[in-house]
Amino acid sequence: MQNETKYSFLIIIATLSWGITFPLIKISREYMSPVIFLAIRFLISTIVMIPFIKNRSDLTGLRQGFIAGFFLFLGYYFQTIGLYFTTPAISGFVTGLYIVLVPVIAYLIFRQRISKSDLSAVTLAFVGLLIITVGEVSNFSLQLGDLLTFICAVGYAMQIIYVSRNNKLDMVKFTFFQMAAVSLYSTIAIPTFKIYFNFSSPILIFTIAFTAIFAGVVAYFITNKALVYVKPEKASIIMVSEPVFAAIFSVILTGIPLSYYTIGGGALMVIAMLMTIVLV
Repeated sequence: MQNETKYSFLIIIATLSWGITFPLIKISREYMSPVIFLAIRFLISTIVMIPFIKNRSDLTGLRQGFIAGFFLFLGYYFQTIGLYFTTPAISGFVTGLYIVLVPVIAYLIFRQRISKSDLSAVTLAFVGLLIITVGEVSNFSLQLGDLLTFICAVGYAMQIIYVSRNNKLDMVKFTFFQMAAVSLYSTIAIPTFKIYFNFSSPILIFTIAFTAIFAGVVAYFITNKALVYVKPEKASIIMVSEPVFAAIFSVILTGIPLSYYTIGGGALMVIAMLMTIVLV
């Protein structure tokens, strides 16, 4: 229980780092194709991890890492494509559906039941996410982008569940293979997007470095390690608070005030996040 609480807080730190990247990546898209950005970001993550790998000739975890990396790539790739056909608000909501998909998929495939307290927290976080979305969208109709983004949500959900099911592996090596896999898959997918890049931008260089090291190596190692002790549905409740942190840092960077919907919905998501830590 003590480990679960400690690693729950570490997941919050990882989620905080992902929230910081939202406004940074949005700016960086002006200077580089999003898939090239992913390929370079995770390539740097892979290189940074090399000194921490023990017994480099042992490839145990290679297959599992590449499978987890595939699910993670699906999340990033289809979220990127979906944004071309839907609004950021709807994209954020549909992506956040992984909070519901995690317990559903875990039950359907592994018959893993969810506790009443976790179900309450999932429901509260979902309502908070819905409130934030309602504040940004006046009307909603199902579009191609929403379906593509739903694939992204499935990818993120499967990544969380798969990592949790392979928690006996060396997580340093597992994370290394996962980062390498995302970089490889992203490189293969580069031709599917318009190719452009401009390395003269300081904000682009900073964003690549930050997302590769802190929001990449550090954040994914923390969450992969945490899933040894924290149930996937609990972890997903914490991770889905990413838009809340993104909104806060957007205010800091751009000065645009938060709406009442964002404040109210965000408060519910924070309460849900705290419930997962207190009600262990």
